[in-house]
Amino acid sequence: MRFVSALVAVLVCCGAGAACSLPGSGAGTVLIYVNAPFASSRWVGRVGQQGAQLAADQINNRTGVLVRGKSYRIKIRTADHKGSPDQALANVRKAAGEKAVAVIDDGSTVTATSDAARQAGLPLLVYFDGTTGIVDPAVRPNVFRLAPSNQALARRLGTYLAGKGPRLALVHDDSAYGADGASQLRQALTAAGTAPVADVTATAGLPDYRDQAARAAAAQPNAVVVWAAAPVVAGVLQALRELGSTLPVYTAPTGEDPSVRTALATRPDWVQGLTFASLRITDAAGLARWVQFRLAYETRYGEDKLGLGESIRRPVVQPPDWQMLSYDMVYLVKAALEKAGTTDPSNGKLVSALNEVQAQGANGATVGWTASNHEGIGEDQVYFAVILNLNFQPVQDDPISKAQPQIEQD
Repeated sequence: MRFVSALVAVLVCCGAGAACSLPGSGAGTVLIYVNAPFASSRWVGRVGQQGAQLAADQINNRTGVLVRGKSYRIKIRTADHKGSPDQALANVRKAAGEKAVAVIDDGSTVTATSDAARQAGLPLLVYFDGTTGIVDPAVRPNVFRLAPSNQALARRLGTYLAGKGPRLALVHDDSAYGADGASQLRQALTAAGTAPVADVTATAGLPDYRDQAARAAAAQPNAVVVWAAAPVVAGVLQALRELGSTLPVYTAPTGEDPSVRTALATRPDWVQGLTFASLRITDAAGLARWVQFRLAYETRYGEDKLGLGESIRRPVVQPPDWQMLSYDMVYLVKAALEKAGTTDPSNGKLVSALNEVQAQGANGATVGWTASNHEGIGEDQVYFAVILNLNFQPVQDDPISKAQPQIEQD
């Protein structure tokens, strides 16, 4: 890749001066679970596992986790909750039974698992789901999030769209994530002095979304916002285009999910212009650090090329952006274990330590939480990207987004 050839010399030089010794006779292993919907939401599951495993590999190949003078290796174990709260609860109980020190979680089932995790002293670290109410230090002191909340996303998106003055149609799915995102966006639009001209609920799992798309279009908006899981985003977008609508479509982070582009690969023109609000990858100051992360990631896993079929001849590579979050979480767990001075989470020391430690993130930013704030990503880290020719790039009419460097994807 071009970015590798341009920067590899710098990165090799940086790496040459760094200590990278293997741990000696370590005292054992600490276990971190990744609890996510691996089968039903492949991308969401994979970004959690891949980022966590990459960080664990790096730590294990250096000093390990040093607790009271002893070195521990990190083991990552995955569990598929299949979108089921009952299965998620079983997974968390299994993690507790195996003496795991943390559960890295997509977040969609946290309301069902947080109590069991708390009783075992297990921190739940949310890397994707932005549902507002799931993170509250007073109610769920063991739940931490390192992902944009729906509130942060909606405030940014609502202000951005209100500034354009459009008549907005809102479509959301019937999940907690979709309902909360829609609620947060309504509040943001109200604060900006406007409101949706249509408000449509789309049940997840329908064979098509022509009815919902038609109801949204009938209100004569000049833009549509879809806050839903990736299959619903793809379904609503497809239905709008089949109905002949060329309305611009905006989404939450699920619009970035590669499955949206692969589902519509035979009609790339339908995806053209899709704009999503998401986690800012990096800025100019952190670019070198993020490129180093990307190089390590693609050395470990290879490039994430989208399966777009025979109709698309050129490669399209999904950059490792959301993988940063689970990667950073493993480094935060390492720091918390070392601060707590124990590998036993049952005494509450690990959860307490997570309120105090920080780490340098994969994009160069400092990450961490405090006792009063378990949200690790603020509004100033939300940007907007538009899909053009199946790649995405920062929009240029928003200052935060414009400051995001263009990330190579081919």
